[in-house]
Amino acid sequence: MTTQLYSLLLRIVGLMVAAFSCISVGLIWTSPAPDGLNNIDPLALKNTTVTILLVFAVAAPLFAAFSPPGKWLPLKAAVFAVAGFANAAALSPLIVVPFQGTTSAIAVVCALGLAVLTLVAFMDSVQKKSPRSKF
Repeated sequence: MTTQLYSLLLRIVGLMVAAFSCISVGLIWTSPAPDGLNNIDPLALKNTTVTILLVFAVAAPLFAAFSPPGKWLPLKAAVFAVAGFANAAALSPLIVVPFQGTTSAIAVVCALGLAVLTLVAFMDSVQKKSPRSKF
């Protein structure tokens, strides 16, 4: 059942990850630079966060969501795990802005859930190729 619904869930949840991450990027980009940083340039921190989120949490999940659903499953799992961790890093108290915390939290849950689902689909495809297991 996982492999039957995987392609649909990959597209829907992958787009949700990219959409919520894109909203987070927009909110961080339009907010002022964080205050109270002594050792790090606040504008550099903000720009670095925006760049990391654009690359790892918006562009990479979009590429993974629209690639062939049965191919490169371990790579897709890694892409969604990295997207989840990039959004989790944006939840830092120094970076987070009011509505962005919610959108990043939703993106984290969706990305990590899709990473786990992708690993399950990968294990299912391996099991179908060599069904020598006793279970």
